[in-house]
Amino acid sequence: MPPLTWSALLTEWDLPVPAVILLGAIAAGYLVAAVGRPGWPWGQTGTFLAGVGLAVFAIGGAVNAYSDVLFSMHMAQHLLLIMVVPALLLLGRPFDLVQGRLRRAGRPLGVVTHPAVGFAGYTAVVVGTHLTPFLQHALTSPLVHGIEELLYVGSGLLLLLPLVGVRPGRPPLSHLARLVVLFGAMVVDAVVGVVLVMTPAEPFPAYAAVIRDWGPGLVEDLHWGGAAMWVGGDALMAALAVFVISRWMSAMDRGDDLGTWLESARRSALDLGEGTAVDDDEDALRSYNAMLAKLAAREGGR
Repeated sequence: MPPLTWSALLTEWDLPVPAVILLGAIAAGYLVAAVGRPGWPWGQTGTFLAGVGLAVFAIGGAVNAYSDVLFSMHMAQHLLLIMVVPALLLLGRPFDLVQGRLRRAGRPLGVVTHPAVGFAGYTAVVVGTHLTPFLQHALTSPLVHGIEELLYVGSGLLLLLPLVGVRPGRPPLSHLARLVVLFGAMVVDAVVGVVLVMTPAEPFPAYAAVIRDWGPGLVEDLHWGGAAMWVGGDALMAALAVFVISRWMSAMDRGDDLGTWLESARRSALDLGEGTAVDDDEDALRSYNAMLAKLAAREGGR
């Protein structure tokens, strides 16, 4: 492998055929659905396609090619696939284009997209692919490497779906609960990153087997990658937190008041705890919401 330069970063490409087919089908399906929806915002279409394009670069470009040579490049690919790509895809609001089909999925889809499921999956993937021998297998097997990339994108989508997207089959997650989930994910990134930074020797023999006379040493590269997960991962999570807070403030500026604050606290407890039980008692939920609406109207009239 030649030294990593800016030129190599732009010219080294090796996109797997299955990835071409899958990403091409996803982009085409979105475009067909968007064209068939009159008035669909082209800004959202551009955001979604940017996510697909970034996935192409992360899976088939130099980031992927050098991820087998430098752990720090593996971490760059990891952050792109598990956070940036899913965020762009979800901000394109693809589920809004297929709401009718998603409604038929009902409760099972609501369970899968529960924030607790997304957080658990994200934690398992981040820890399992960096603090176990899994990465060693991914470095030596193209099949396992492909599975690893799917795990990153999939776990990122499940984590971020209730935070920046719309949960199919369930009401929107409250802003407070979104911040709690983001903080938990920041802790996961920080802990794994610190463990890697403090590791005194190269834990993955495949990197030691690569012969190169350029770039950082093995342990130095490992520590760079750990720092990237710690600092870079938390920075991306912080950016998402700013996004959530800005949307929360916008909602407040549009007239949300005491009723909304109470509803937010109630929904946060349900979403992060026993949220699925409430769906079985629609009458109680409607009565509770009616009470909140009366309280909000009373407070607004003072």
